[in-house]
Amino acid sequence: MIAPFGLRHIQLLRQLQGACAQLDPNGALEEPASALRLALRGYFLGPRTGVQTYILRSSDHAQSQCGFAQTRAQAPQIPLVKTSLPAWRVVAMAPLLDASEDAATIWYRLLLHLCIAAGERGVTRLFACLPERSAAEDVFRQATFVTYSHQQTYWRENSEGLGHPSSAARQAVAEDALNVLRLWHKVTPRTVQQAEEPGNSRAATGSSEVATTNAERHYVLYSTTQQLQGLLSVSTGPRGVRLRLIVDSDARGAAARVLDHGLAAIEDHSRPVFCTVREYQGGLRALLEDRGFAPGETCSLLVKHTTVRVREPLRKLVPALEQGVEVTPSVSHSEPAEG
Repeated sequence: MIAPFGLRHIQLLRQLQGACAQLDPNGALEEPASALRLALRGYFLGPRTGVQTYILRSSDHAQSQCGFAQTRAQAPQIPLVKTSLPAWRVVAMAPLLDASEDAATIWYRLLLHLCIAAGERGVTRLFACLPERSAAEDVFRQATFVTYSHQQTYWRENSEGLGHPSSAARQAVAEDALNVLRLWHKVTPRTVQQAEEPGNSRAATGSSEVATTNAERHYVLYSTTQQLQGLLSVSTGPRGVRLRLIVDSDARGAAARVLDHGLAAIEDHSRPVFCTVREYQGGLRALLEDRGFAPGETCSLLVKHTTVRVREPLRKLVPALEQGVEVTPSVSHSEPAEG
Protein backbone atom coordinates (compact mmCIF):
# COMPACT_ATOMS: atom_id res chain seq x y z
CA MET A 1 0.00 0.00 0.00
CA ILE A 2 1.16 3.54 -0.76
CA ALA A 3 0.01 6.37 1.48
CA PRO A 4 0.97 9.96 2.20
CA PHE A 5 3.40 10.37 5.09
CA GLY A 6 1.76 10.27 8.52
CA LEU A 7 3.04 10.13 12.07
CA ARG A 8 2.77 6.32 12.01
CA HIS A 9 5.55 6.31 9.37
CA ILE A 10 8.18 8.14 11.43
CA GLN A 11 10.18 5.08 12.43
CA LEU A 12 10.06 3.57 8.93
CA LEU A 13 11.16 6.81 7.26
CA ARG A 14 13.96 7.22 9.78
CA GLN A 15 15.26 3.79 8.75
CA LEU A 16 14.86 4.36 5.02
CA GLN A 17 16.43 7.82 4.82
CA GLY A 18 19.85 6.45 5.76
CA ALA A 19 20.12 4.83 2.33
CA CYS A 20 18.10 6.96 -0.06
CA ALA A 21 18.95 8.53 -3.40
CA GLN A 22 19.17 12.34 -3.20
CA LEU A 23 17.98 13.76 -6.53
CA ASP A 24 17.84 17.47 -5.74
CA PRO A 25 20.03 19.51 -8.12
CA ASN A 26 20.13 22.32 -5.56
CA GLY A 27 21.81 20.07 -3.01
CA ALA A 28 25.22 21.53 -3.81
CA LEU A 29 24.08 24.85 -2.35
CA GLU A 30 21.93 23.85 0.61
CA GLU A 31 22.78 22.15 3.85
CA PRO A 32 21.27 18.67 3.47
CA ALA A 33 17.94 18.30 5.27
CA SER A 34 16.87 14.78 6.20
CA ALA A 35 13.88 13.29 4.41
CA LEU A 36 12.16 12.83 7.78
CA ARG A 37 12.61 16.49 8.69
CA LEU A 38 11.14 17.61 5.38
CA ALA A 39 8.28 15.12 5.68
CA LEU A 40 7.41 16.41 9.16
CA ARG A 41 7.44 20.00 7.88
CA GLY A 42 5.06 19.04 5.12
CA TYR A 43 2.81 17.17 7.54
CA PHE A 44 2.51 19.93 10.14
CA LEU A 45 2.77 23.04 7.96
CA GLY A 46 0.78 21.83 4.99
CA PRO A 47 0.90 22.75 1.30
CA ARG A 48 2.83 26.00 1.75
CA THR A 49 6.03 24.00 2.38
CA GLY A 50 5.80 22.49 -1.11
CA VAL A 51 6.86 19.08 0.26
CA GLN A 52 5.01 15.83 -0.48
CA THR A 53 6.17 12.46 0.87
CA TYR A 54 4.66 9.08 0.01
CA ILE A 55 5.41 5.82 1.80
CA LEU A 56 5.20 2.33 0.32
CA ARG A 57 4.85 -0.59 2.71
CA SER A 58 3.43 -3.81 1.30
CA SER A 59 2.84 -5.37 4.72
CA ASP A 60 3.96 -5.25 8.34
CA HIS A 61 6.24 -8.26 7.92
CA ALA A 62 10.00 -7.89 8.13
CA GLN A 63 10.42 -9.00 4.50
CA SER A 64 7.85 -6.55 3.12
CA GLN A 65 8.63 -4.10 0.33
CA CYS A 66 9.26 -0.63 1.79
CA GLY A 67 10.27 2.65 0.24
CA PHE A 68 9.41 6.31 -0.13
CA ALA A 69 9.32 9.10 -2.69
CA GLN A 70 9.61 12.78 -1.80
CA THR A 71 8.87 15.80 -3.97
CA ARG A 72 9.15 19.55 -3.61
CA ALA A 73 7.39 22.32 -5.49
CA GLN A 74 9.28 23.18 -8.67
CA ALA A 75 10.58 26.75 -8.69
CA PRO A 76 9.93 28.86 -11.82
CA GLN A 77 12.27 27.72 -14.58
CA ILE A 78 12.66 31.21 -16.10
CA PRO A 79 13.92 34.00 -13.81
CA LEU A 80 11.48 36.91 -13.31
CA VAL A 81 8.66 35.06 -15.13
CA LYS A 82 5.70 33.75 -13.16
CA THR A 83 4.01 30.47 -14.06
CA SER A 84 0.40 29.34 -14.03
CA LEU A 85 1.29 25.63 -14.22
CA PRO A 86 2.18 24.06 -10.84
CA ALA A 87 4.87 21.37 -10.93
CA TRP A 88 6.69 19.01 -8.57
CA ARG A 89 10.33 17.92 -8.61
CA VAL A 90 11.29 14.46 -7.35
CA VAL A 91 14.08 15.07 -4.82
CA ALA A 92 14.54 11.77 -2.96
CA MET A 93 13.68 8.09 -3.30
CA ALA A 94 14.41 4.95 -1.29
CA PRO A 95 15.69 2.33 -1.15
CA LEU A 96 18.86 2.68 -3.21
CA LEU A 97 18.50 0.81 -6.49
CA ASP A 98 21.38 -1.53 -5.71
CA ALA A 99 20.04 -2.31 -2.24
CA SER A 100 17.78 -5.20 -3.30
CA GLU A 101 16.22 -6.94 -6.27
CA ASP A 102 12.89 -5.28 -5.45
CA ALA A 103 14.23 -1.71 -5.40
CA ALA A 104 13.46 -0.93 -9.06
CA THR A 105 9.91 -2.26 -8.65
CA ILE A 106 9.41 -0.12 -5.54
CA TRP A 107 10.57 2.99 -7.41
CA TYR A 108 8.32 2.18 -10.35
CA ARG A 109 5.24 1.79 -8.13
CA LEU A 110 6.01 5.01 -6.27
CA LEU A 111 6.51 6.99 -9.49
CA LEU A 112 3.20 5.81 -10.93
CA HIS A 113 1.53 6.80 -7.66
CA LEU A 114 3.15 10.25 -7.77
CA CYS A 115 1.61 10.84 -11.20
CA ILE A 116 -1.88 10.06 -9.89
CA ALA A 117 -1.40 12.14 -6.72
CA ALA A 118 -0.03 15.08 -8.69
CA GLY A 119 -2.94 15.01 -11.13
CA GLU A 120 -5.46 14.98 -8.29
CA ARG A 121 -3.89 18.18 -6.96
CA GLY A 122 -3.85 19.99 -10.30
CA VAL A 123 -0.09 19.54 -10.71
CA THR A 124 0.61 19.33 -14.43
CA ARG A 125 4.24 18.17 -14.51
CA LEU A 126 6.75 16.12 -12.57
CA PHE A 127 10.46 16.90 -13.07
CA ALA A 128 13.60 14.97 -12.21
CA CYS A 129 17.35 15.55 -12.55
CA LEU A 130 19.25 12.24 -12.67
CA PRO A 131 22.82 11.11 -13.41
CA GLU A 132 23.11 10.47 -17.14
CA ARG A 133 22.84 6.81 -18.22
CA SER A 134 22.14 5.71 -14.64
CA ALA A 135 19.87 2.94 -13.39
CA ALA A 136 17.67 5.67 -11.92
CA GLU A 137 17.14 7.18 -15.36
CA ASP A 138 16.11 3.77 -16.70
CA VAL A 139 13.46 3.33 -14.00
CA PHE A 140 12.05 6.81 -14.55
CA ARG A 141 11.79 6.15 -18.27
CA GLN A 142 9.91 2.92 -17.59
CA ALA A 143 7.47 5.06 -15.60
CA THR A 144 7.01 7.14 -18.81
CA PHE A 145 9.19 10.06 -17.83
CA VAL A 146 10.84 11.59 -20.91
CA THR A 147 14.38 12.94 -21.16
CA TYR A 148 14.17 16.41 -22.72
CA SER A 149 17.72 17.75 -22.22
CA HIS A 150 21.05 17.24 -20.48
CA GLN A 151 23.15 19.57 -18.37
CA GLN A 152 26.68 19.53 -16.99
CA THR A 153 27.81 21.20 -13.80
CA TYR A 154 30.98 23.32 -13.83
CA TRP A 155 32.53 24.32 -10.54
CA ARG A 156 35.37 26.29 -8.98
CA GLU A 157 36.59 26.32 -5.38
CA ASN A 158 36.13 30.08 -5.09
CA SER A 159 35.59 33.20 -7.20
CA GLU A 160 38.59 35.15 -5.97
CA GLY A 161 40.16 37.28 -8.69
CA LEU A 162 37.25 36.72 -11.07
CA GLY A 163 34.94 39.21 -12.71
CA HIS A 164 34.72 42.93 -13.19
CA PRO A 165 31.70 45.25 -13.36
CA SER A 166 30.29 46.18 -16.76
CA SER A 167 28.69 49.55 -17.43
CA ALA A 168 26.29 47.81 -19.82
CA ALA A 169 24.96 45.37 -17.16
CA ARG A 170 22.69 46.15 -14.24
CA GLN A 171 20.47 44.47 -11.69
CA ALA A 172 17.15 43.32 -13.14
CA VAL A 173 13.81 45.05 -12.53
CA ALA A 174 10.28 43.79 -13.09
CA GLU A 175 10.01 45.47 -16.48
CA ASP A 176 12.77 43.16 -17.77
CA ALA A 177 10.58 40.05 -17.40
CA LEU A 178 8.93 40.22 -20.82
CA ASN A 179 12.31 40.63 -22.53
CA VAL A 180 13.67 37.69 -20.51
CA LEU A 181 10.78 35.53 -21.70
CA ARG A 182 11.38 36.55 -25.31
CA LEU A 183 15.09 35.78 -25.04
CA TRP A 184 14.34 32.40 -23.44
CA HIS A 185 12.06 31.47 -26.34
CA LYS A 186 14.70 32.58 -28.85
CA VAL A 187 17.57 30.51 -27.45
CA THR A 188 15.72 27.47 -26.06
CA PRO A 189 15.02 24.39 -28.23
CA ARG A 190 11.40 23.51 -28.85
CA THR A 191 11.58 20.23 -26.91
CA VAL A 192 12.77 22.11 -23.82
CA GLN A 193 10.07 24.76 -24.24
CA GLN A 194 7.41 22.05 -24.34
CA ALA A 195 8.73 20.65 -21.06
CA GLU A 196 9.33 23.90 -19.17
CA GLU A 197 6.87 26.35 -20.76
CA PRO A 198 5.45 28.46 -17.88
CA GLY A 199 1.90 28.39 -19.29
CA ASN A 200 0.08 31.71 -19.22
CA SER A 201 3.34 33.40 -18.38
CA ARG A 202 3.40 37.04 -17.50
CA ALA A 203 5.89 39.61 -16.34
CA ALA A 204 6.44 40.09 -12.64
CA THR A 205 4.10 42.79 -11.43
CA GLY A 206 3.84 45.04 -8.43
CA SER A 207 6.99 46.85 -7.41
CA SER A 208 9.17 48.34 -10.11
CA GLU A 209 12.11 46.59 -8.49
CA VAL A 210 12.47 42.81 -8.50
CA ALA A 211 12.52 41.51 -4.96
CA THR A 212 16.06 40.26 -4.37
CA THR A 213 17.95 39.14 -1.31
CA ASN A 214 21.42 37.90 -0.63
CA ALA A 215 20.09 34.47 -1.67
CA GLU A 216 19.25 35.38 -5.29
CA ARG A 217 20.06 38.24 -7.63
CA HIS A 218 19.52 38.74 -11.36
CA TYR A 219 21.62 40.81 -13.75
CA VAL A 220 20.72 41.82 -17.31
CA LEU A 221 22.79 43.05 -20.22
CA TYR A 222 21.29 45.20 -22.99
CA SER A 223 22.73 46.32 -26.31
CA THR A 224 22.96 49.97 -27.34
CA THR A 225 19.65 49.45 -29.17
CA GLN A 226 18.02 48.17 -25.96
CA GLN A 227 17.86 44.53 -27.01
CA LEU A 228 18.31 42.07 -24.13
CA GLN A 229 21.49 40.12 -24.78
CA GLY A 230 21.89 38.13 -21.60
CA LEU A 231 20.73 37.38 -18.07
CA LEU A 232 22.70 35.93 -15.17
CA SER A 233 21.04 34.60 -12.01
CA VAL A 234 23.22 34.32 -8.89
CA SER A 235 21.84 32.11 -6.10
CA THR A 236 23.68 31.92 -2.78
CA GLY A 237 23.26 29.07 -0.31
CA PRO A 238 25.05 27.87 2.82
CA ARG A 239 27.44 25.73 0.77
CA GLY A 240 28.16 27.85 -2.26
CA VAL A 241 27.01 30.07 -5.12
CA ARG A 242 25.16 28.88 -8.21
CA LEU A 243 25.13 30.69 -11.56
CA ARG A 244 22.66 30.33 -14.41
CA LEU A 245 23.05 32.05 -17.76
CA ILE A 246 20.57 32.79 -20.54
CA VAL A 247 22.47 34.44 -23.39
CA ASP A 248 21.72 35.43 -26.97
CA SER A 249 24.23 33.44 -29.01
CA ASP A 250 24.00 36.09 -31.75
CA ALA A 251 25.35 38.77 -29.40
CA ARG A 252 29.11 38.49 -29.54
CA GLY A 253 30.80 38.87 -26.18
CA ALA A 254 27.53 39.16 -24.25
CA ALA A 255 28.06 35.97 -22.25
CA ALA A 256 31.49 37.08 -21.03
CA ARG A 257 30.30 40.56 -20.05
CA VAL A 258 27.25 39.48 -18.05
CA LEU A 259 29.14 36.57 -16.45
CA ASP A 260 32.02 38.76 -15.31
CA HIS A 261 29.60 41.38 -14.00
CA GLY A 262 27.83 38.76 -11.89
CA LEU A 263 31.07 37.22 -10.63
CA ALA A 264 32.25 40.64 -9.48
CA ALA A 265 28.97 41.13 -7.58
CA ILE A 266 29.41 37.99 -5.44
CA GLU A 267 29.82 39.19 -1.86
CA ASP A 268 31.82 36.28 -0.44
CA HIS A 269 34.46 35.24 -2.97
CA SER A 270 35.70 32.40 -0.75
CA ARG A 271 32.63 30.27 -1.47
CA PRO A 272 32.58 27.48 -4.09
CA VAL A 273 30.84 28.50 -7.33
CA PHE A 274 28.73 26.21 -9.51
CA CYS A 275 27.31 26.82 -12.98
CA THR A 276 25.05 24.44 -14.92
CA VAL A 277 25.42 24.37 -18.70
CA ARG A 278 22.85 22.68 -20.88
CA GLU A 279 23.73 20.78 -24.04
CA TYR A 280 22.43 23.58 -26.29
CA GLN A 281 24.64 26.15 -24.50
CA GLY A 282 27.92 24.77 -25.82
CA GLY A 283 29.57 28.17 -26.13
CA LEU A 284 29.55 28.65 -22.37
CA ARG A 285 31.88 25.73 -21.66
CA ALA A 286 35.02 27.36 -23.03
CA LEU A 287 34.07 30.60 -21.27
CA LEU A 288 33.86 28.89 -17.87
CA GLU A 289 36.98 26.81 -18.39
CA ASP A 290 38.87 29.99 -19.28
CA ARG A 291 37.92 31.29 -15.81
CA GLY A 292 39.15 28.20 -14.01
CA PHE A 293 35.90 26.23 -13.77
CA ALA A 294 36.23 22.45 -13.99
CA PRO A 295 33.63 20.18 -15.61
CA GLY A 296 31.67 17.92 -13.28
CA GLU A 297 28.75 15.52 -13.45
CA THR A 298 26.40 15.39 -16.44
CA CYS A 299 22.72 14.88 -15.65
CA SER A 300 19.60 14.09 -17.64
CA LEU A 301 16.56 16.33 -17.24
CA LEU A 302 13.27 14.43 -17.32
CA VAL A 303 9.61 15.42 -17.28
CA LYS A 304 6.31 13.61 -16.90
CA HIS A 305 3.10 15.36 -17.90
CA THR A 306 0.16 14.36 -15.72
CA THR A 307 -3.57 14.34 -16.25
CA VAL A 308 -5.59 16.57 -13.94
CA ARG A 309 -9.18 16.81 -12.80
CA VAL A 310 -11.36 18.73 -15.23
CA ARG A 311 -14.77 20.12 -14.34
CA GLU A 312 -17.17 20.11 -17.27
CA PRO A 313 -20.71 21.55 -17.45
CA LEU A 314 -23.40 18.89 -17.69
CA ARG A 315 -25.23 19.08 -20.96
CA LYS A 316 -28.84 20.19 -20.57
CA LEU A 317 -30.66 17.06 -21.69
CA VAL A 318 -34.08 17.88 -20.22
CA PRO A 319 -35.67 21.22 -19.27
CA ALA A 320 -35.93 20.15 -15.62
CA LEU A 321 -32.15 20.42 -15.14
CA GLU A 322 -31.14 23.78 -13.75
CA GLN A 323 -28.66 25.82 -15.71
CA GLY A 324 -25.10 25.67 -14.40
CA VAL A 325 -25.24 22.18 -12.92
CA GLU A 326 -21.82 20.56 -13.09
CA VAL A 327 -20.40 17.09 -12.67
CA THR A 328 -16.86 16.01 -11.94
CA PRO A 329 -15.51 12.98 -13.79
CA SER A 330 -14.55 10.16 -11.50
CA VAL A 331 -10.81 9.89 -10.83
CA SER A 332 -8.99 7.08 -9.08
CA HIS A 333 -7.89 8.29 -5.68
CA SER A 334 -4.27 7.91 -4.65
CA GLU A 335 -4.59 8.38 -0.91
CA PRO A 336 -6.45 6.37 1.70
CA ALA A 337 -7.64 8.13 4.82
CA GLU A 338 -5.02 8.70 7.48
CA GLY A 339 -5.42 6.11 10.16
